[in-house]
Amino acid sequence: MLRTSTLADLDELILLCRDEKSRLYIEEAVSCYRSGAFRSAIVSTWIAVCYDIIDKLRELALAGDKAAEQHLEKIEKARVNANVSTSLQLERELIEVAKSQFDLISPLEYDDLVRLRDDRNRCAHPSLVSADQAFVPPGELARLHIRSAVVHLLQHQPVQGKYALDRLLRQVESEYFPIDVDKARSVFSSGPLNKPRETLVRNLIVILLKRLLPAPTDYNLAARMRTALHAISQLQHNVFDKVICESLPPLIRGLPDNKLIDGVLLIAKGIGRWPAIDIDVRTKIEIFVQNLPTCYFIYIDDLLDYEPLNNYATARVQISSRDEIIAAPFFYLPPAVAEKYIELYLKVKNYAEANQFGSDIANWRYLDFSADQQFLIIRGIQHNSQIRESKALPSVIAALRKSNKIPAEEFDTVLTENSLSKYVTRANLEEDQD
Repeated sequence: MLRTSTLADLDELILLCRDEKSRLYIEEAVSCYRSGAFRSAIVSTWIAVCYDIIDKLRELALAGDKAAEQHLEKIEKARVNANVSTSLQLERELIEVAKSQFDLISPLEYDDLVRLRDDRNRCAHPSLVSADQAFVPPGELARLHIRSAVVHLLQHQPVQGKYALDRLLRQVESEYFPIDVDKARSVFSSGPLNKPRETLVRNLIVILLKRLLPAPTDYNLAARMRTALHAISQLQHNVFDKVICESLPPLIRGLPDNKLIDGVLLIAKGIGRWPAIDIDVRTKIEIFVQNLPTCYFIYIDDLLDYEPLNNYATARVQISSRDEIIAAPFFYLPPAVAEKYIELYLKVKNYAEANQFGSDIANWRYLDFSADQQFLIIRGIQHNSQIRESKALPSVIAALRKSNKIPAEEFDTVLTENSLSKYVTRANLEEDQD
């Protein structure tokens, strides 16, 4: 998007035009401007605007817009019947139609294009400034109209207002919208988010945030909306950062305590920059993570991975219990949680607890432990008599061996070193005896 604070390069403006016919007329307007034919430059610019609006209506009609189809029928009927007065009337109404019926331009942009239309009329018809002086547009005026035509209209897709917003939301809601950010970015790049107006981007971000806070019950829909936000952040990062800073903190403040997790996870998944979030919201989130309710313990892995919240998530892991860890349906235990689980196991105070932990490990948790964590378990067993004498210990040793995280010979060596030689495999035991 062009900066409004700099003088636009005319060749760049030509390249920004998306329609071939409009680009040719703008190129002609630029040539006229450079040769000092400012009247011709303004007339060519107006023609480019007219062609562009008509072509945009054709695209909308092909997409099923009945209003665009009806307006095109009027234009075609006037052309076929060579009805000059109707054609002139339709030409005068084009920018009004573009603003009011199809949201192709904003009210301020409409005012700029009305000035272009009026100046075109002054240039194309005999216009006297005084009794003996014709209207002579200055070069600055011609350049301004060229820029306004391209920036306000010619560079944009045919959908920018509510129609564009509805189309983008339907895309995201579709079950076939990609959850891969790169693919989502490609989808958006070929639609209304290719050179969009800031209001369209802003409205889309705000609506997606509101639909995610609180999160929908449809997990796949929530994933698609998060992907859409990530894609928008890459395509329109300046607008995205500004809108997130303005809109996300108030939405999180408005969440009830039992829905605060939705806002926390949204931030933890990379939506928004932590330093840009208001201090009161950051403080609330930090306290929430440090005292994370048991029902949300399943999300501790996401919170551990998010650097600004890692310390608070780690503090929460340190006060977790076996019941919390077992109740959370982790596919694999996060390393920090696995270490806490091992710490709890090695500190059991009775046979019942030792057998409970041992059963957990032997039946399904043995694959969660790294080689270093398995060494930690084996070395800690000799220091706890409740574990050494528990009925589940043979199953624990067998399961750890079965995981193949530690080579068999090294596994037997560490068993022997920690007074657990009775669990050494027979083959290795016979080798030692020989």
